[in-house]
Formats: sequence, C-alpha cells, structure tokens
Amino acid sequence: MKKILNLAKKEFIQTFRDRKMLPIIFVAPVLQLIILGFAVTTDVKHIYLSVIDRDNSAESREIVGAALNSGYFDIKISPKKESEIEEIFKAGKTDFVLYFPPEYSKNIKMNKKAAFQIIADGSDATLTGIGFNYLNEIVQEKNKQLRDSIMNKRAGLSGKSISFPQVIPEVRVMYNPGLKSANYMVPGVMALILTLMTMLLTSMSITKEKENGTLEQLVVSPLKPYEIIFGKTLPFIIIGMIDVVLVIAGGIIVFNIPVLGSLWLLAVCSLIFIMSTLGIGLYISTISRTQQQAMLTTFIVIFPAMILSGFVFPVTNMPEPAQYITYFIPLRYYLTIIRGIVLKGNGLDILWPDILALAAFGLIIFTLSSLRFRKKLG
Repeated sequence: MKKILNLAKKEFIQTFRDRKMLPIIFVAPVLQLIILGFAVTTDVKHIYLSVIDRDNSAESREIVGAALNSGYFDIKISPKKESEIEEIFKAGKTDFVLYFPPEYSKNIKMNKKAAFQIIADGSDATLTGIGFNYLNEIVQEKNKQLRDSIMNKRAGLSGKSISFPQVIPEVRVMYNPGLKSANYMVPGVMALILTLMTMLLTSMSITKEKENGTLEQLVVSPLKPYEIIFGKTLPFIIIGMIDVVLVIAGGIIVFNIPVLGSLWLLAVCSLIFIMSTLGIGLYISTISRTQQQAMLTTFIVIFPAMILSGFVFPVTNMPEPAQYITYFIPLRYYLTIIRGIVLKGNGLDILWPDILALAAFGLIIFTLSSLRFRKKLG
C-alpha cells in the first residue's frame, strides 16, 4: 500500500507541475458548467411564426393572438404574398406560416367547418412536432369556446338539432414531410465527425513530433516555416475531404438522407470549414506539450462547440449572452450550410452570409495559429 501511495504522490506532483494542465483540470469544467448550464434546455420557445391573413377578421386574429400569448411563438416576418413562403423558409426566417383564407370567419358564423392552413418547415422534426402540439392545443381550445358559446345561446331549447362551427387546421410540412429526425440529425453528425477528426488529428500529430523530438529536426532542416505548416496540414485536408465523401455517402445509403442541393457547393464549404478546424487544431498544438494535453484540450473545445452550435438545441432557445458566443463557433455556420444544402437545396443566394462568416473565421484562426506556430519554431 505504501508503494501505491508513493506512486500516486509522484503522479500528483508530476501532473500539478505542468502548469498548463491546471486550467484544463480545474477552470475548464467550471466555465463549461456555467455556460452550458444556461444554454442547454429542452424547452422549445421562440418558435418563429409568420401569418398571411386574407380574412382579416377578429376570428383569425384570435388564433394568432392565442399563439403569441402562449409564450412559445414569436412573429418573425409576415410575407405579403403566398409566393414568398418558400423563400422565407429556405432563408430560415420562419418555422411556421398560418394562412387564413377569405371565407374563414364567414364559415364560423354560419356554423360550418372553417379551415385554415398550417405550413411548417419540417427540417427540424423535433421543433416542428412540438410546434404542431402547441398549435393543436390552441385550435382545440378555440373549438371548445365556440361549442360553449353555441350551447349557452341555445340553452333551454330542446328537440332541435344543433350544429357547431369547427376550426380545422390543414397541415402542410415542407422539406421533411415524414418528420424523420434522422434527416435533421444526420447532417449534424456529419459536421461533428468532421470537426472531431480534423482538430484531433492535427493537434495530436504536431504534439507527437514534440514528444518524439522530431520537431527540432524539422526546424533545422532546409524547410521554411510555411512549408512545414503546409506539409503538416495538407494530409489532414485530404483526409478531411475523404471523410466528407464517406459520411455523405453513408448518410445517403444508410439513412436515405435526400441531398437536394449542390454537392460541389457542399464540397467547397466543407473545405472552408476544414481550414477553420485545422487552424484550431494547429493552435491547440502550440499550447500543448504532450499528446495527452492536446487530446484533453481538443475535447474541451469540441464539447461546448457541439452544444452551442445548434447541433442539438436551437440557438434561438438559448439566453442572449450564449447566443453571442455562438457567433465565434465555426460549427454553427457549417451546420446551417450543410442542413440548408442537404434538406432545402439552398444555394449561394441564401447561404452566402454563413459562407462568408465561416471563411473569415477560418482565415483569421488559421493565420493566427500559423504565426504562433512559426514563432514556436523560431
């Protein structure tokens, strides 16, 4: 037992002697708890709602008002005409559209069935399903009110049949009619795998050179610093692009995921994203002395990025400070891009802000990481 305690004491001393490990061990878990504790929530609120009201009546406004008063829906944008519906869905400006036809209130007053349309973006099956449940509760409550109102007016009358008006929602789901959760989650898993592979491989490869003492041999070789950086990262760019092909092919073959957009655009955007993750991996390698440090740091970076990027929990449900943090996470932009291309067939006309932000982030982080790596070599 004494030998075991002595060995444990030595391991404690060796671990705490490395000052770079202390923030990873003690500070990072606390920061992750604080940030993720606020950001992670299974409650679905702030569902974007749009309205096209051709009836413009008190009855149609009651449904819209009930949706807003529930606290689950926010009016994001209201299109002027029906032809704009698909455009705002593709741009991610709304989750649901309520369409009230001209005869809606007239049918209610005539004790007939009054139909209105609910059009939903089905790409996020979870959010769409929850939104439908909220709207269905609102419709059921409206029907109950109409029934109670008729019954109160006809109180005391007997021997006569009574007809009741009924509000009927006609549902139309776009992009994912079957509300398959795999259609939404699998593209996200693709992005996550790509992030993990490229960041981990880059950071581990360079710190391995440090541990083996071969990095010094590269320094004294005729190779210039930028040649070393390019030579070290080029294999992982190629590996990353091969992974892109493999995971997309796997998603199509295994999960039957429809790819509605351009594969060439997806490939270019994936290359831009890989440059971002390689830059982060390169930076991790400059602050890590061992492969163990590099691996721990990589997972510490990836876990909050996964939670805050919108991979599982919608960004709009997060507190406002957490939403600002997500703008510094390249995975957020890539998730919007890959889901937009795969599920909605989006092109440059819609995705250019996310592509531009991703490219800017990749350029900045890769440049800073390269400069720091060159300084280390010097």
